[in-house]
Amino acid sequence: MASIFELISDQKTPPSYKFFSRGKWWQSKSGKLTEIISPVDSSILGRLQVVTKEEIDQAIGDACRGQKEWEKLAVDKRAKILHLAADWVREEEHFLSTLLVKEIGKTIDEAKSEVLRTAEMIDLFAQEVRTLRGETLESDLFPGFEKGKEAIIDRVARGVILAIAPFNYPLNLSASKIAPALVTGNACLLKPPTNGGISALHLVRIFEKAGVPGGVLAALTGSGSEIGDYLVTHSGIEMISFTGSSQVGKSIAQKAGMIPLLFECGGNNPALVLDNANLDLAALEIVKGSFSYSGQRCTAIKYLLATSETMDKLIPKLKKGVKEKVKMGDPRSPRTKMVGPLINLDVAMEIENRIIKAKVNGAKILTGGKREANYLEPTILDNVKPTMEIVKVETFGPVLSLIRVKNINEAIEIINASEYGLQASIFTQDEGTGIALARKIEVGTVQINSSPQRGPDHFPFLGVKASGVGVQGIRYTLEAMTRPKSVVLNKPE
Repeated sequence: MASIFELISDQKTPPSYKFFSRGKWWQSKSGKLTEIISPVDSSILGRLQVVTKEEIDQAIGDACRGQKEWEKLAVDKRAKILHLAADWVREEEHFLSTLLVKEIGKTIDEAKSEVLRTAEMIDLFAQEVRTLRGETLESDLFPGFEKGKEAIIDRVARGVILAIAPFNYPLNLSASKIAPALVTGNACLLKPPTNGGISALHLVRIFEKAGVPGGVLAALTGSGSEIGDYLVTHSGIEMISFTGSSQVGKSIAQKAGMIPLLFECGGNNPALVLDNANLDLAALEIVKGSFSYSGQRCTAIKYLLATSETMDKLIPKLKKGVKEKVKMGDPRSPRTKMVGPLINLDVAMEIENRIIKAKVNGAKILTGGKREANYLEPTILDNVKPTMEIVKVETFGPVLSLIRVKNINEAIEIINASEYGLQASIFTQDEGTGIALARKIEVGTVQINSSPQRGPDHFPFLGVKASGVGVQGIRYTLEAMTRPKSVVLNKPE
């Protein structure tokens, strides 16, 4: 284990990882531990503490006190700490990539990409915060008011931000919350995922090593069912940044009350292929968009809509793309491409059941469909109906459903009838038509001639309906994690 991480665990095999609070690493007084099971080979990678309510209270109390002093620190000094953290992430790239492969089943290339992108994102937050400024307004700009009032509007920290990260990008989507929270003067409490929790703890250790003072950052471990409700309803929490399923997101929003929320939830993203599309490009992007990281991404393509004529031309290209570009196997092997294990056996069995139900109700399996343990073959289903569970509910695995439509209007109706609204893809060689159709689709982002994706990270990233609340992206997240504070000067003539 890398030397900068030596305080995190008890160094046994497998180790028990400590939680981070009040500037130190602790074993919980609960005595409870949660096992982290590798999806690759079912080995026990380690155990996480299950913190108590009293330990949560202590962490939040310390964060409330520490945040006040942290906000007083010059922005440039906070930014320099983030830059150093980014350098540490790069320094530990091999260690972190190897850990991601074991802990969440990413391929080697996917894991390395997450680590390096995380470092770049931390740097970008540190750079962009220097441009975040307030403004001044004069009263005579508004009809009916004369000179004599001036509003000085600053952007100030919100306070203590609770960050809840998912298993599929435990480094990147933890850093996307921690970095902007800290650099804008907030304290941050991270609730790591279970699988992915070890990776997230190492990231917290990096921020600590880079110089984030005790009390300003904490990592509180335990399953959502054990500590989630207490965290999201705690009076000391002043904002929640969450990435996860729509179901959990809705539950948190209902419980959290009147505090700001920044949520990225389920995607269930469609791809619409028009008759004039470049089908070779479409097939390449759809295969990549559907099967990267075994489809366990909120931005994965889940279903494809096209007329029967276009679908018949596209299917051979999709099957060829799966054969040539996708290789299911042990993610530790460089031969494996895109599809490794699903995060656990329960998820794999649930998706297999949805495939079986779809087949019983008339869908046709074109590729894949078979499961061994928690490894599920990359699967393409034809003749899928919009009412089938396989597409009506987000299927977080390597499954692409093909829906044949009579025309574009029918396709738009199907897309807009979904409860989800994260992203959609349109494939066409007529950009004007693509833009016109994009404006009719009720999602946060429409990609033209590309698969859905989160980046570039300075672009706005958002969902509508059940897919999210608020806008993320470098500048947008910094603004979301601060608030305007107005001081009005009254200067009588």
